[in-house]
Amino acid sequence: MDPGLTPLSPATPRSRAARRAEAQRAESAATAALNVLGQKWVLRIIRALGGCTQRFCELQDALGGANSATLSQRLKLLEDEGLIERHAISAVPPWVEYTLTAKGDDLRAAITGIDHWAERWAAHQ
Repeated sequence: MDPGLTPLSPATPRSRAARRAEAQRAESAATAALNVLGQKWVLRIIRALGGCTQRFCELQDALGGANSATLSQRLKLLEDEGLIERHAISAVPPWVEYTLTAKGDDLRAAITGIDHWAERWAAHQ
């Protein structure tokens, strides 16, 4: 063995959560963002919320009838990521409204840029 090299010590077992956290820290910011944005319905939800507040059923209609469970999961993800705000309205009957945050609005502007690029370059293939 080279004198400058030290032997590797056996790795201590780590939990799945610890391994996942380590992997996430190693990702670039763009990769982390694409992991969220690449999930089904996410880009369409951001587009649909652009400039207006919508109820769950309005979003579902705007998305062409997205499955309720999937839409709920994506909305929760976007809320956890700080891209949308959820407002529960205490009325009879109660309802929930969703709106973009400043972070979500910035993302919508970036998506618009990607849309323009796609229209110019990807649509002609």
